[in-house]
Amino acid sequence: MKRLTYQKRFKLILALAGIFALVIYQLSISDTLELLHKKNELREEVSNTTNAPEEIIAMKAKLKHIEQLVGNETETDIDIHQLLLESVTDFGQKNQVILKEFPQPYTTSNNGYETQTSLVTVEGRFIPLLKLSNHIETSYAGGKIVALDFKAIRELRTRKRKLISTIYIQHVKAEHHENNS
Repeated sequence: MKRLTYQKRFKLILALAGIFALVIYQLSISDTLELLHKKNELREEVSNTTNAPEEIIAMKAKLKHIEQLVGNETETDIDIHQLLLESVTDFGQKNQVILKEFPQPYTTSNNGYETQTSLVTVEGRFIPLLKLSNHIETSYAGGKIVALDFKAIRELRTRKRKLISTIYIQHVKAEHHENNS
C-alpha cells in the first residue's frame, strides 16, 4: 500500500467505503425500511377496520337488495314493471313529461338468466326527457337503460312538433327452476 499514490489510495478507500455502505444497507437498513413499510400498511389496515361493522351492515343490506332484484331471493317478489311505472309517473307529474306508452315487458331466457326488456315511451321537452333518463339510470334499481331513442314528429292536425322519447330498460335475473312433482 506504500507504493500507491495518494490519488489511488483515495479511489481505493472510496471504493471500499461504497462496498461497505452497500453491505451495511443490505444487512440492517433495508430490513428497517421494510419493517417501516409494513408498519405503515398495518396502521392503514387498522384505520380502515375501525368502521368495519357499519360497512358490513351496509354491504349486507345492499347485497340483499341486489339478490331481490336479480331473483335469487325468493322471500319477497318485487314487481319491477310496477316500480318502473311508479318511478316514471312520479317524475312525469313533477316535470311535465307525458307517458304515452307502457307495454308489458318482453322476456327472453338465455344461459340460466331471464332478461326483461321494458319500453317506456314519453313525450315532452328535451331537457325534461334527458332528466327522466338520468333519473331512471341513477335512482331506479330495477334495471339499466340499454337504449334511448328520440323522435321529433309533426302532428298533422295541429301542425305542431312533438318530441317523443322511447327508453329501453333491461332487467336481468336468475331463472327459477321449479320441479312440478
